[in-house]
Amino acid sequence: MVKRKKKKKRLRLKSSFKRFLIYFTFFIIMFIYTINESIKIVEEFKYKETYEYKILEKGYSKKETTKLIEKLSSDKLDQILTKKYNESYYQIVNQKYYKEKYFDKYVEYKEYHEKTTYEDVIALVNVHANAGWYNETYKSNIDNNYLVIVNKFYYLDSNYERTDLQNVSLQYSYAGNKVASIVIENFENMRNDVNEALGVRLMINSSYRPYKSQEEIYNEYKKISLKYADSYAARPGFSEHQTGLAIDITSLEHKTANEFKESEEYAWLKDNCYKYGFILRYPEGKEHITGYNTESWHFRYVGYDVAKQIYEENITFDEYYAYYIEK
Repeated sequence: MVKRKKKKKRLRLKSSFKRFLIYFTFFIIMFIYTINESIKIVEEFKYKETYEYKILEKGYSKKETTKLIEKLSSDKLDQILTKKYNESYYQIVNQKYYKEKYFDKYVEYKEYHEKTTYEDVIALVNVHANAGWYNETYKSNIDNNYLVIVNKFYYLDSNYERTDLQNVSLQYSYAGNKVASIVIENFENMRNDVNEALGVRLMINSSYRPYKSQEEIYNEYKKISLKYADSYAARPGFSEHQTGLAIDITSLEHKTANEFKESEEYAWLKDNCYKYGFILRYPEGKEHITGYNTESWHFRYVGYDVAKQIYEENITFDEYYAYYIEK
C-alpha cells in the first residue's frame, strides 16, 4: 500500500515536471520568437530609413540604386529624393568621366538638350562648353608645363613666352619658326620615321606665335565676321601657339591643307604621333568639344604618357585636362 502511494507520488511528480518542461519550452520558444520579431521590426524600421530603401521606393532599380549611392554624396541623394524618378541620374553617374561637382550642370544640360548623348553631356560640361565659348574664362596654369591648357576658356597673359624656345632648322621648317626645345627633338624623330616609312618629308609651317601676332591674325578673320573668326582662329591669349608646344605640319609632297588631309602621312601621324608625345589637337568629330573646325595640320606636344592615354581613350586634350588635371 505504501509502495503504491510512493509510486503514484513519483508519477505525479514526473507528470508535473513534464508539464513544467512543456510550459518552459513553450515560454522559451515564444520568448525567442518575440525577440526575433522585435529585431525584425527594428531592422525593418532602420532599413526604411536608409537611402537604398528610399531610392528604391522612388522607382529606381536595384542596379540604379547601388550606382547612385556609390557615386553621389548624401546631399545629392537627399536632393534626388525630393524629385520624381529620373532616368538621367543613373545614366549620368554611370559615365566614365563623370565628376560629382558638376552633377547639377549635367542634369540641367540634358534637360535642355535631350538629343545630346550622355557621353557628350559629360564632356561638354567638363570642358565648360555648356557655358558657351569664351563666356567663362580662366587663367592658364603655366606650372603645368607641357600640360598647360589653352583653349576657348583658358588663356595666357599677353606677355607670356616660354624660356626654352629655339629656332627650328630650315631643313624642315619655313623661316621664322621657333618652338620649345623638346618639341624640336621629338619632331625630328617623328619626321625621320615618317620619311623612312613613307618616303615623305614633314615640314613645320607654323609654331610659336606671340600674343601680338595672334591678335593680328584674329582681327583679319574678324573682318569677315566674329563667328567666322572664332571658328578658324583663336582670340589673342587663347591660342595654343603661344604655348610654344603646338606646331602646324604639312609635307613637301603635300603642301596645302587639303592635300595633306588626304595624304598617307596624315593617316600615319594620326595613328603614330602619340609615340613621340604629340596629339592631333582638333580631331574630326570633336568640334563641339574643342570649339574648332577639324585641323589636320595642328599637333600639340603633351609628353609620351599623356599622348598615349589620349590616343587610347579617344578623347581630346580638353577632356583629358578637365578630368585628370583640373580641380
